[in-house]
Amino acid sequence: MKRLNGILVALCAVGFAFSASAFAKDAKKDDNKYPHATRHEPKVTMSSGDQTALNKAADLLNDGKDSEAQPYIEKVISGGKASPYAQAFARELLGTIYWNGDKADQAIDEYKQAIALDALPNNSQFDLMYRLAQTQLQSEKYQDALATLADWEKQTGAQTADELALKANAYYRVDQFQQAIDTMKQAMAKSDKPNDSWSQILMGSYFELNQYDEAAKIVQAQLQKNPSDKKMINQLAQIYIQGDKPDQALAVLSKAKNDGLVTTNDDYVQLAKLYSMADKPKDGAATLKEGFAKNVVQGNYDNYKLQGDLCMQAEDDACATDGYTKASPLAKDGNVDYQLGYLKFYAGDSKGAIDALGRALGKGGLRQEGEAYLLRGDAENELGQTAAATADWQKATGYPSAKTMAEQRLKAIKSGVKVHSGKKKK
Repeated sequence: MKRLNGILVALCAVGFAFSASAFAKDAKKDDNKYPHATRHEPKVTMSSGDQTALNKAADLLNDGKDSEAQPYIEKVISGGKASPYAQAFARELLGTIYWNGDKADQAIDEYKQAIALDALPNNSQFDLMYRLAQTQLQSEKYQDALATLADWEKQTGAQTADELALKANAYYRVDQFQQAIDTMKQAMAKSDKPNDSWSQILMGSYFELNQYDEAAKIVQAQLQKNPSDKKMINQLAQIYIQGDKPDQALAVLSKAKNDGLVTTNDDYVQLAKLYSMADKPKDGAATLKEGFAKNVVQGNYDNYKLQGDLCMQAEDDACATDGYTKASPLAKDGNVDYQLGYLKFYAGDSKGAIDALGRALGKGGLRQEGEAYLLRGDAENELGQTAAATADWQKATGYPSAKTMAEQRLKAIKSGVKVHSGKKKK
């Protein structure tokens, strides 16, 4: 499955701060956040000892002193006399400690136990269910998160923008892209200020369904708010590329370059490749040269080979030779050296061609192995090395793509006819 490179699919509304001291102290009822819930408010009682312990634990937890808070919590859980409410609240606190300590599975288990006790006030019970879904999503338990959210909706009789966005995120993660789109649209309709990450998930879902025009509309809308957002610019270009619209992708990145936003290796390389896709290799080569000159484009195999390819397409043989020469020692196969040998031969450097083609054949992995033998034979023949040329041409007959031309050369040599290899037309 493809994924849009760089797509921001941050979890929606998953950051949660914990504050519970007031809850433990007097368990007073807040305003009813879930008026449509059918669950009756349970009786919330705990012993003074458990209340003191959990108050202390909550205060320590709020101060970031998790290790000091944990013994107070475990004392309540293991005491055997705590009320269901005290046990549920203790489990919630312990789950938060586990989550803070990167022990997601244990956090989830504690949250589930706290919820199963069914002893927390409605607001706290349903808030914890929602936090469980968030925790499951962050722990990549996407189907579990969807199940928890379905249960949350059923019990609360509610749907909120944040909850729907969280559900859409989970749908996206399990490749249910149409559900992600439908749900995220609901979330955005319920919010006056949708989170930017929501638009990213919506855009990503359209992208995965090959609905590139819809995906592009979302990115374009975000770019109107922040025209210099490079991540959005690159995403829009990628969408156009996937939608087989290289000219539009090129227009996006060309404008970005004019605006001074093409500044990194990846920026220059992507733009150069787009010029090639748009059949503008000269512009692509110029872009890459500029990046090298500014010491922005990295001197690695891929970039040197790209220089060679672009310059060869642009019929700038000197530039192509330079690129392939730099790529050669970094190459794992012989294909770059084959291209280099080709250029050198047709530039009149038969000795250089023989050396390059020798490296090409030695490294192996050639897409045109028969042509490599044929061309080396031509170079050797140009230097009067008839025996070596004959041997290479003979090897070339073993490859269907080079067989006919190799046999013609061998027949000519055998007949005493001088073989003149054709030179590349300028």
